[in-house]
Amino acid sequence: MPSISVPRIGVAAVMVAVVLAAAAVVGCRASEDVDAPTKASSAPMESEPQSSAAAASPWPHIQAESDPEVERFVDDLLSRMSLERKVGQIIQAEIKHVTPEEVRGYALGSVLNGGGSFPGGDGRAAVSDWVDLSERMHSAALEAGNGDPAIPLLWGTDAVHGHNNVFGATVFPHNVALGATRDAELVRAIGRATAEQVAATGIDWNFAPTLAVSRDLRWGRAYESFSSDPAIVTELGRAAIVGLQGEPGEAWLEPPRVLATAKHFVGDGGTFEGVDQGDVRVPEDVLADIHGRPYPAAIEAGVQTVMASFSSWQGRKMHGHRYLLTDVLKGRLGFDGFVIGDWNGHGQLPGCSVTDCLEALEAGVDMFMVPEDWRAFRDSLLEHARNGRLPMERLDDAVRRILRVKKRAGLFDQPVPAGRDQLPNVDAHTALARRAVRQSLVLLKNNGGVLPLDPGSKILVVGDGADDIGKQSGGWTLDWQGVKDANDRFPKGRSIYAGIAEQVAAAGGEVRLGESALSDFEPDAVIAVYGEDPYAEGQGDVDTLEFQAGSRQALDLLDRLGGLEKPIVSVFLSGRPLWVHPEMNRSDAFVAAWLPGTEGAGVADMLLAGPDGAAQHDFAGRLPFAWPAAPTPAADGAFPELFGVGYGLDYASSSDLGPLDETAMAPRRDDRVPESGDWVLFDGAAQPPWELVIGPALGENAPASTVTAEPADRYIQGDARRVTWSGEATGAVTLQLAAPLDLGAFGKDNAVLRFDLRPEQTLPEDLALRFDCGHGCGGEISLSAALEDTPVGVWRTLDIDLACLVEAGANLSALQGLAVMVTAREAVISVADIRLVRDAADTADLRCSS
Repeated sequence: MPSISVPRIGVAAVMVAVVLAAAAVVGCRASEDVDAPTKASSAPMESEPQSSAAAASPWPHIQAESDPEVERFVDDLLSRMSLERKVGQIIQAEIKHVTPEEVRGYALGSVLNGGGSFPGGDGRAAVSDWVDLSERMHSAALEAGNGDPAIPLLWGTDAVHGHNNVFGATVFPHNVALGATRDAELVRAIGRATAEQVAATGIDWNFAPTLAVSRDLRWGRAYESFSSDPAIVTELGRAAIVGLQGEPGEAWLEPPRVLATAKHFVGDGGTFEGVDQGDVRVPEDVLADIHGRPYPAAIEAGVQTVMASFSSWQGRKMHGHRYLLTDVLKGRLGFDGFVIGDWNGHGQLPGCSVTDCLEALEAGVDMFMVPEDWRAFRDSLLEHARNGRLPMERLDDAVRRILRVKKRAGLFDQPVPAGRDQLPNVDAHTALARRAVRQSLVLLKNNGGVLPLDPGSKILVVGDGADDIGKQSGGWTLDWQGVKDANDRFPKGRSIYAGIAEQVAAAGGEVRLGESALSDFEPDAVIAVYGEDPYAEGQGDVDTLEFQAGSRQALDLLDRLGGLEKPIVSVFLSGRPLWVHPEMNRSDAFVAAWLPGTEGAGVADMLLAGPDGAAQHDFAGRLPFAWPAAPTPAADGAFPELFGVGYGLDYASSSDLGPLDETAMAPRRDDRVPESGDWVLFDGAAQPPWELVIGPALGENAPASTVTAEPADRYIQGDARRVTWSGEATGAVTLQLAAPLDLGAFGKDNAVLRFDLRPEQTLPEDLALRFDCGHGCGGEISLSAALEDTPVGVWRTLDIDLACLVEAGANLSALQGLAVMVTAREAVISVADIRLVRDAADTADLRCSS
């Protein structure tokens, strides 16, 4: 059998030899439809003995040789640890829900900050604030009691495109854009820069890179994938790991390097129909060759942690898949680091809950991400241990793996990371981000050689993405789902418009922003910047690849601009290729800009000519995914392709793109009120045309801080909001409409307004629901009586008969807003799953129907 020699890893002194079984060289035939459901058995695969699996396994065999000195150190430490300390090591809590004192008292092994979580809840927390909390957390972990040895803490963060959760950090393009560059050296440099940023805040572990091979663009995490081509993902994923941790050898994992995470094992990008956390329905050889291919290279690169996927394979959740986590990953692939579970992912296993799940531990999860309910999870583990149900050998294996990684990472030598008072190398990181933007842009159309534009001319810049750094950065930017209209939260970033304006001004041209400028401005050319709003997992899933299906805001903008009879350049911001035939037809040039991050000037570099009139830089980006020629898949489950993987024009390309077929456009949705069934208004995100507004109640002159909100979990991560009222003024959680809607049909159908809520403290007595139906039309309904027996910390569902709104004066035919919770007192309440439900008034908690 052929073998591959792998260099010795310096600090860990780990050497792996990769031996490929003859059957492991599995190609994906051109005719093979790897996305379609297969006839493979849906029965979950149980653990297999290595002796029977090895000969025919499609997974390469990697033999890990450990460092005896590290192993002696770990064994000695493990022998002196109490049960309570061992259990603490496998638990990871979120910084909003744990204190340094609790880290010490419960002997926790790790903490994390989720997207949108900051020291003191301050989204503008300074680097020094991060370092201060890090020092207190890490120091607390070392204060062992009862004779237990001191064990350092690990702090993990999702720095998936730069240190994207930190105020003032450089935000790099997302992986989809880096996949368009196909530049491993660039990705490695970005990994190094990200590590420097993360280490500067006193954090030692990054939950990146994502090694998903996304095969269906309807998946809301497609932008976290480098490509649909596993070879590209393998190469760039390895480069990212080396950038974060260092090359195996000298200086590996030494400051300012941080631990990387290969995620999500395995198949997260291959779920049926692109459903987030869904099921992967392919045979094992395809799973290994497509979705598993990046992992051997990641292990060879020295990755020390692997995150389990929320998804399933052949019906079995990965968090409970012993065969893949233990037999394959830790056995065949020789991975001797530790497996971290995803956010409460263990709670999705049959028979498990967020607070109790031995099955995931037995399957191979070594550390459990239990952000909020970690105390109850710890209690259940200790109870299982006392009753003899906790497999102590498996617990010791998990703890041994965690201690091994902490030792390799140098945490026992420097248990409290040395942070800094500010982010390092800002100018260099900014220049690197700008370079990454330039290399990632893909030119899809340039009819008549419109580009590059003369910066000395008159240019109109329009579109909701033109001057919005949050929109151009996408999800996982200052918040889990990203932000919009928040340029002040990016003090060192530049919008695309700002980058264009700077260069136009320097060239003596004139630039204006927005359609309103046309009242006294006649441009020579128009740049339209538009695309997807920020999103992350779950909320980013779509049923169709049509951009703005049924709403057509950008298309309407382009139609209006067409009347100018000037060249139109479209800059399309998106986390994935989408069906944009109508928008392309109305554009003379069309640029796929992906999600470029905070350096909008990089886009300007590609659109505008230099002083000599020639292009400053040629387009080098090539599609990492095929661009769809239809919004929905064909009968075989595949999307027709307009442009294939690897396509992209440069300035030497002279052929024009002809008109594209627009007949697949969805009908315009003028009337959005469903004629039958329930209507979901909010399920983690407000559903169009509703907008979720959390702040001072209508008519209140009060600061926005009157009411604040952060993501919370009801059924899945982030599908709820935890809302805090300061008590300074009346605040509300409102579902608002831009224009009145006629909901009279719901009133006739005995409908209720239904939502789930969980009081986090005693409910205020003045809690009420308000409605707005135009000038002089509004009212309020008290919720106190219906909720008086609701216990703190428990979710419940509240049904409010729409007839009660009518009785209170509402005009359902002209409704403009529903403030589902209003109070002027201090309160903390989580809310989820707001909807209108037909034929439910007879059993409503607040009933007014006759």
